[in-house]
Amino acid sequence: MEALDIRENEPLAAHTTFRIGGNARYFARVSSENELADAITFAHAQSAPVFILGGGSNLLVADSGFEGLVIKNEIKGVEVREQENLVFIDVGAGESWDGFVEYCINNGYWGIENLSAIPGTVGAAPVQNIGAYGIEVKDAIESVRTVDIRTGEQRTFSNTECGFSYRESFFKTVEGKNFFITHVEFRVSRLPRPNLSYKDIKEYFTNEEKPSIVQIRDAVVKIRSGKFPDLSQFGTAGSFWKNQIISIDVYEKLKVAYPLVPSFPAPEGLVKIPLAWILDHVCGLKGHKIGKVSLYKNQPLVLYAESGATASEVEAFATAIERAVKEKTGIDIEREVKSLSC
Repeated sequence: MEALDIRENEPLAAHTTFRIGGNARYFARVSSENELADAITFAHAQSAPVFILGGGSNLLVADSGFEGLVIKNEIKGVEVREQENLVFIDVGAGESWDGFVEYCINNGYWGIENLSAIPGTVGAAPVQNIGAYGIEVKDAIESVRTVDIRTGEQRTFSNTECGFSYRESFFKTVEGKNFFITHVEFRVSRLPRPNLSYKDIKEYFTNEEKPSIVQIRDAVVKIRSGKFPDLSQFGTAGSFWKNQIISIDVYEKLKVAYPLVPSFPAPEGLVKIPLAWILDHVCGLKGHKIGKVSLYKNQPLVLYAESGATASEVEAFATAIERAVKEKTGIDIEREVKSLSC
């Protein structure tokens, strides 16, 4: 067996959709659990911290880079097990997320079609509990297989053990970051079950239409394309912040000041408000630009950077946006994008 290729001073800008940031002291691609074991052994020998990288679509790397080992997850493979109308699919965490969605579409497997065109890898989906157009990936995840990077031991997490909530999971906690996701098992269905609850999707189809799974995917792709800048021209991590979940008391005070603020139900008596509406209608920040960093004119949740922008400029811009929202509403908004630094 060939030795694992460990690169030194690897530019991380080449591995993120922001295309920003410094170098990794060490960098390795792993396509099997044996290679992962070798990478873990190397990190321990160097006393190097480890960062797990998927598609780099939700990450802002500091200009100073990362003084540790970045392990890029390239574990592939798809295995299908059918049980009446249910289909269980075990997927390598390094597979393309949208490639997997397309695989399900082509085979008539319902359940994740509304999550079309989201960048990144399968392994990142449970970490972020990705969601869009009325669904979250947690509703299709059966289990998650991992390796503990501290010990090398394997562990499988049930759906409940993953601790899913809005854009959160156990894998984003301090303890959870020690688990390298190798495979995710999904539970999808052969029975048509279109979810047209989200406003943009509902408006795309007439009331009489019963769209096919292909039509739903096409609609999602088209709708999303209008909300994001051209990735060939700009760097972005998509939605930079989360939609905010606030208490009913805070929402009622906000509604007094801004009667038209939209809201959506949230668990346990909380209220979800669309941050894009706040950025646009309350703060007037849609399309706001400082230097080479901007909020997208069609979707102010999306922060994007022109060629030559630095992570420091993005950080300063984002902090200014957060301060503006706090001053106008009293709400501390939360980032969806992760930061990586030395």
